Amino acid sequence: MKKYTLALALFALAPIVSAGAYEYGQQPSGYYSARPVVKTNTYKKSGSARKSGSYNNVVTNNFYYNQPAQYYKPKSGETSHNYDKLNYNDGNYYTGNKKQENRTIKSYSVQERKFFLAHPFFQPLKGHVGSVTDFSYARNNFDFDLINGSVLGLDPTVASEYNQIIDSQNILVSGKEETSMFAVKEDLSYGLTDTLSLVLMAQYDKTKVTFKDWSGGEPSDTFSNSGLNLFGIGLQNRFVDNKNWIVMGEAFFQHQKDTANTFMGAVKAGYKIDTTTVYGIGRISYTNLTKGDVYGSYVENPSGDWMILSYNTDVKDILQGEGGLGAFTVLNKYFTLNGELMYGYYDWHNQLNIKGALGVQPADSFALNLYASTVLYDSAKGKTRQYINYDVDPDGYASSVVYTFGDYKIKKYNEWKVGVQAILYF
Repeated sequence: MKKYTLALALFALAPIVSAGAYEYGQQPSGYYSARPVVKTNTYKKSGSARKSGSYNNVVTNNFYYNQPAQYYKPKSGETSHNYDKLNYNDGNYYTGNKKQENRTIKSYSVQERKFFLAHPFFQPLKGHVGSVTDFSYARNNFDFDLINGSVLGLDPTVASEYNQIIDSQNILVSGKEETSMFAVKEDLSYGLTDTLSLVLMAQYDKTKVTFKDWSGGEPSDTFSNSGLNLFGIGLQNRFVDNKNWIVMGEAFFQHQKDTANTFMGAVKAGYKIDTTTVYGIGRISYTNLTKGDVYGSYVENPSGDWMILSYNTDVKDILQGEGGLGAFTVLNKYFTLNGELMYGYYDWHNQLNIKGALGVQPADSFALNLYASTVLYDSAKGKTRQYINYDVDPDGYASSVVYTFGDYKIKKYNEWKVGVQAILYF
């Protein structure tokens, strides 16, 4: 008998979103002489002039910032001087055209800068911690036809049937497979340096698989499984970050309990255009199945019967990859949008997937990111794979246990996911 692997959550190549920050916090405030200069080399300059004493909010390169100019009023006993009010343009203070007296005048400047926690290139500065708690619900389903089947006897007390093909026939039985998963995943990242972070992850999930809508009127079968099933560790390195470009590399190891070990690498490269970052993503993963050489959608019942609609058989090592484009944009101080279009090769099928997210950030250290994704195209439709059915006390056979295997054909395939991420930075 072939060994199998239940791999419902296997190959989760969705981006590892780790909370963290760079260019985060407030510009130090202080008193300056008559012509202070605020450095702005980490973001594009605004290009909009402010009148003296004005207050204007600006979003540039995904940063929200404001820059009021406050003027120092001489205290009692101090000499009052005539001076030009300071104006602000392109991130620098300057005086008007009047000739100034050679005296020192003090002004006070504060700059608020806010990095958005839902940004796809977000990670913590050295010594800081980021947390992403991801609550998600996902579902996939497909209609299928059982095309043929061969029955193998497994009862050693029935010599005439034991380890023999005792029946083989073409059949046409239709049904529907449905898998749903609720998951809570925690990614905890720590800034080893300002550009390198360590990431730890764990996931609790509850999965339910159902085979239903049998054409012969058979009752549905459902199997549920829950627990802490995924653990991982990895590194993120933002090795390019200037006013135009940002590039990040990622490497992770994930262990899925009783299923597989996966090594994953990814590169993201973004180009900054005003309030938007347009980026590309490439990922590749290698997976080793730790239990058996078959993986797929699996159901068992208390009687001991089980069935698997396999996705692939006679396999131990699996290579997968995906690539795509995304865009992240700042709407205002509190809201962001993110969209991604990904195409992936997932061992036995290819898929085109679209994802959208709305970020809400009421504070510098907390944000919510609501997202949804769905499949636009999947090559699983029309594919023929292998099913395996283990039957205790079957009708019509002398053997007390039989093993049926054959081909099934996928007629439809649908998949979608919704979720919310609670992101903290401290």
